[in-house]
Amino acid sequence: MGVKEYDGRQRAFIAASMEQSLKKRCAAADDIDAYPVDQAAVNACIEQMNAAGMSLITIEDAEYPQQLKELFDPPAALYVKGDISLLKSECVTVVGTRRNSRYGAEVTEYFAKGLAEKGVTVVSGLARGVDARAHKAALDCGGKTIAVLACGLDVEYPPENAELMRKIAGQGLLVSEYPPKTPPMPFRFPERNRLMGALGRGVLVTEAPAGSGSLITADQAVELGRELWIVPGSIFSRMSEGCNERLKECGRLVTRVGDIIADEGGADDGQNRVGLTEQEQKIKDVVEHEGDAHYSKIAAETGMSIAEVAKLLMKMEFDGILKRTAGNYYHIAGRH
Repeated sequence: MGVKEYDGRQRAFIAASMEQSLKKRCAAADDIDAYPVDQAAVNACIEQMNAAGMSLITIEDAEYPQQLKELFDPPAALYVKGDISLLKSECVTVVGTRRNSRYGAEVTEYFAKGLAEKGVTVVSGLARGVDARAHKAALDCGGKTIAVLACGLDVEYPPENAELMRKIAGQGLLVSEYPPKTPPMPFRFPERNRLMGALGRGVLVTEAPAGSGSLITADQAVELGRELWIVPGSIFSRMSEGCNERLKECGRLVTRVGDIIADEGGADDGQNRVGLTEQEQKIKDVVEHEGDAHYSKIAAETGMSIAEVAKLLMKMEFDGILKRTAGNYYHIAGRH
């Protein structure tokens, strides 16, 4: 593939994006004409962009998202692959721990799916755990999602999300401030998080322990005046410590997709769809209330027959929602 032509100013933006210093990137955005251009490096970058099917958006282009300009250090350029129009869509950023519990997976998938079905673009960071589940939930229901990477768009990281990355490029949008071949170094993740915090109208934290990197994104949202929505967790769960502590300081407690839609001026339909049938939800409610519930107790409390309960318990155990213990007692998976 031939090298696409870029004018001198665009080349200066590419050169600026290659700098890892936030100070230099900011200075480049202020006075890009004075920025020195390494022509050989820029030519190599353009060739790599063309080979990988990427496009470049500079801070001066109409496609550049206005919300990123609110940052102290907006990227001089964005490398993108996919549907660029999503940068102008209504977005909510969904973040959380890389080591989510079953509870974390459930709430992430519920919120991401619900938001996507309402036409909201789900933004996340393609990391393991909550990020990946948010992207997948949005795509699985035919919705849109943006993945913001802490590396070049031609770097498959983490490796296990390579297929997901390709799907997002085809059905959503990949975004990075880093040129091709840039590896995912530790300091780039906080830099990536500031973009995630800025892109959405608000940030939703579904599950996060104390010290989680996702809380950096939450703090960035607060600093920018964005909404911060937090899903509460069990006071006994280490994986929810970060969420619960943030709720003491700031943020809005949310338990339904409707809470977020209403905050954004939409109509709250009052629905709380969690991916379970009405009968399955009844069983889960009994088990959660009891802690450990015998199948006969579940049948009595739900008003279902033993045969109906047995069939649903088997399915819910297979789905990883419940776990059976000695004596045909059941508890929520991951709670013991």
